[in-house]
Amino acid sequence: MSQFLMKSKYLIYIILLFTSIVFISCSDLNDGIVQSKNAAPTVHPAGWGTEGSANFHAKSFKDHNWNLKLCQSCHDATYTGGITNVSCRTCHKSDDGPEACNTCHGDFNGGVLTDSTRLAPPRTVFSDNNSAAGAHVSHLYENDLTDNVNCAQCHIVPKKMSDAGHIVPGASHATLHFGNLAKNQGVTPSYDFNNKTCSNVYCHGNFKFMKDSSAYSFIYTDSVIVGDKFSPIWNKLDDTQAKCGTCHSLPPKGHLNAGNDPTASTCSTCHTGIVDANGNIIDKTKHINGVKNVFGN
Repeated sequence: MSQFLMKSKYLIYIILLFTSIVFISCSDLNDGIVQSKNAAPTVHPAGWGTEGSANFHAKSFKDHNWNLKLCQSCHDATYTGGITNVSCRTCHKSDDGPEACNTCHGDFNGGVLTDSTRLAPPRTVFSDNNSAAGAHVSHLYENDLTDNVNCAQCHIVPKKMSDAGHIVPGASHATLHFGNLAKNQGVTPSYDFNNKTCSNVYCHGNFKFMKDSSAYSFIYTDSVIVGDKFSPIWNKLDDTQAKCGTCHSLPPKGHLNAGNDPTASTCSTCHTGIVDANGNIIDKTKHINGVKNVFGN
């Protein structure tokens, strides 16, 4: 009988100890819980879902290299609620939820991705300042000098958020990977993130046409016609970085000025259908396209 009482006593001690541990642990966990508007408990700080707040969740994701697995651990792999019963898709309404391109690029548009062709600023990844996005719009959508440039000319375009090369841990800026047009004629483009300048890009005058391999050698005043290798400033948006005559002289160096015309308005004589007599580009698909378009060819 005494043995039974002794065992019962130890059992009671163990139960009391376990209860104390659970109580203390839960108390510590709940100390950091903040109440949301609907009074449901959350582990997130106030302002977590409010854009512009110091605690807005996008800032935390940036600090964690955009690792959305942190969200999935509580909100389910599909972001539909999980153990929290709170769905991320209430705000992120696109098919891919928080992993949709417009979460970080383009317009959030109420969480709905409506135009997959416009995934550049005004929204930016690393800054709330739209000017930090630089000349994306004038390259991609409102290009007056050539056909609109696609994203792949400067970046690796992923099919999904987790693709290799898309998000680089610790990176403070986008990863550049120049495409075939930028590298036309075997040039080696580069970008200086400190000065925000592009260099050695075909599109901005890093080209060379040889007289001895041209069917129109009469137009050459030298053995080669070259561009001016202009280095535009990415975030200088005052129309000075891509105006006519910036990337190559008028006419280009080594090119005969057929009409002895200082403004080269006679370009239209040979470059028919591309430029008019006033120097305006009238067929953007035939300018800065990697091809010498002349006499309709």
